[in-house]
Amino acid sequence: MTNKEQEASENTQNNEAENLEEKTSESTDTTASVETKEDEKKEEPAPSVKKEELVTPEKKEEPEVNREKELAKELEATKRRYLTALADYQNLQKRTAKVQMESRDRGVADFLKKLLPVLDTLDKAMEMCAKSDLDKKVMDGLEMFSIQLSDMLTKEGLKEIEAMGKKFDPNCEEAMMNQSIPDKEDDEVIQVFEKGYTFKDQVLRCAKVVVNKK
Repeated sequence: MTNKEQEASENTQNNEAENLEEKTSESTDTTASVETKEDEKKEEPAPSVKKEELVTPEKKEEPEVNREKELAKELEATKRRYLTALADYQNLQKRTAKVQMESRDRGVADFLKKLLPVLDTLDKAMEMCAKSDLDKKVMDGLEMFSIQLSDMLTKEGLKEIEAMGKKFDPNCEEAMMNQSIPDKEDDEVIQVFEKGYTFKDQVLRCAKVVVNKK
């Protein structure tokens, strides 16, 4: 082999070695680049997911349903408080009206008690006038006055205790004395000394009577 051919062969070998080194370097760089990209992908943080995106439609509706339930409970509680307050107010009105009526009745009862002696005097005057020779016009006037006064007092609640001829009642009558009359029933009232009166089922004054005892 000549020197020229030998030099050409050596140059060819050298070029092939350089090309091989370049390809190996490129392959290494490509592999490293791929690995680097894969590492970067691994290191990249996962995309954050908003809580709202994780909430299902059913869970979104729960707050609204709970709010409606709370409002319904508040409405029911308010209604109960209103009804309780209304009942208390109505009871207060009734108690106040009752107290006012009782106070009025006590005032009327006290006035009627003071008026009873006047009625007794009027009754005695009527009895005496009936036995005397008093003018008929005067008698008619006194009788009319007695009737009107009795009607007015009756409307106010005053009522005479009817004792004559009835069985003695110790709750509204007072026995002043006893007598024995054969043709009368036992414990029958045979005479009234003083009339008794009641005011709305309340005894203002007991009737003073004579009772038959066998």
